[in-house]
Amino acid sequence: MSRRHLEVKYFNPNNDSSVTSLTAQPSPPHIQKKALSLGLILVLCLPVIAIDHAAALGENQEIILLDEWPEIQTSANMLDLPQIREILRNFDESRGHIVQIRFPGGAEGRLWGKSVAEWLTAFGVPGNHLDVLPGSGAADRIVLEIIDSR
Repeated sequence: MSRRHLEVKYFNPNNDSSVTSLTAQPSPPHIQKKALSLGLILVLCLPVIAIDHAAALGENQEIILLDEWPEIQTSANMLDLPQIREILRNFDESRGHIVQIRFPGGAEGRLWGKSVAEWLTAFGVPGNHLDVLPGSGAADRIVLEIIDSR
């Protein structure tokens, strides 16, 4: 097996020396094959794990896209949004639920988030059970999620 020389440079304010040398020996071939196999298994399994994890988290999560948001908001057209109906159907004040409203960044996103909160309050969700937070993940969406506060 060949040895490889690795030179690491770092700055040490207490010493003029800034170079350290290391000599490394490569892993034996059977260990390299195991590492490659493990890497392939992870690459193939991670998408499945991520999808299952997202599905588990998304049970009480609704996304409203900007295209779906009515230009003129009335009680009737707000209740036409299935996402609003689902949040209202699943929210339970007695169980200590909190509705998180995650809005896109910027002033317009903040106003959109506050508007959603006002509508949920108008439909009976107490204001102290609403958290309006930045971070919807994209500029074209509001994410609503029911969180169990207990």
